[in-house]
Amino acid sequence: MDIISKFVETAIPAINLKTLAAFVPILDERKAEIEKIERKSFIYNDKRNTRNELDVYYPLNSTLTQSGKTPILFFIYGGGFSTGSKQFPEPFSMGYRALGSFFAQRGFITIIPDYRLIPEVKFPASSEDVRDAVNWVYANVDVIGVPSIPAPDLDAIFIMGHSAGDVHTKVLSLYPPVSSTVQPRLKGVIWCGGSWFMVDEKKRFKAEVPTMQYIGSEEEQRQRQPKALWNALSDEQIKDHPDILLVRAEREPEWLLLTWEEIIPDIEKRRGEAPQMIIGKGHNHISPNWALCSGQGEEWGEEVVTWMKARIN
Repeated sequence: MDIISKFVETAIPAINLKTLAAFVPILDERKAEIEKIERKSFIYNDKRNTRNELDVYYPLNSTLTQSGKTPILFFIYGGGFSTGSKQFPEPFSMGYRALGSFFAQRGFITIIPDYRLIPEVKFPASSEDVRDAVNWVYANVDVIGVPSIPAPDLDAIFIMGHSAGDVHTKVLSLYPPVSSTVQPRLKGVIWCGGSWFMVDEKKRFKAEVPTMQYIGSEEEQRQRQPKALWNALSDEQIKDHPDILLVRAEREPEWLLLTWEEIIPDIEKRRGEAPQMIIGKGHNHISPNWALCSGQGEEWGEEVVTWMKARIN
């Protein structure tokens, strides 16, 4: 984290690769410990040939739910709607491997699915892919289970998305054509570092090209941005929505912080109480996920685990 603190920029293109590079030697030193966690890959959609797999990370010791089973955490990575993978190429291969291991080490079956990107797909296809991954696990719980730990608990599923993956996770739970087709009832959603809206009516920033390619025109963005989807829900839908945890880095890009100024009051207005928010101290937009299993900057992850455990015990 000492290296990360020296990066004065907050714009994602300026800090992306050098943040990853800073963690490569740290995670490589811990590779043996990280790889003690078993990982298996499965195809969750056999109707297409690419970006249709998910990785499952298994705890050595489960955090038991009230039913004596193992809770499940899905992680949906980001990449600006145009990039991203559950397994990065070398020298960055330990990144999401470490994230999966971190939460598995704390007793959660951790699942990281791939999903389709632009220009192949547009809104809401990426969220539909995430839904398909969740539904596949729901229908194939006996397939992903292992005899060394208690069975996966389908009543204790959490979903955490970061950046563009956060937007896909919001759409998953806020957009009825998608949310109504998610088979399990989610225990909680964890929204990390993703935009609350894309159209800034105060003209302080504009959506980038990949956002427009995925979400659509400015008018479509107004209708499809998470803020609009939240406000369009009925009171009953708001009441039934899973618990929400907000997570962001201390040093996010300015445009992202502007959108987050509205997310807490918007949620509090509809639910009657503000959601808990975790701020990753010292982190930039990229570093929180890569800090996991590094031995530094992991506090935010521990707080997420505490929040999830409070909802299953």
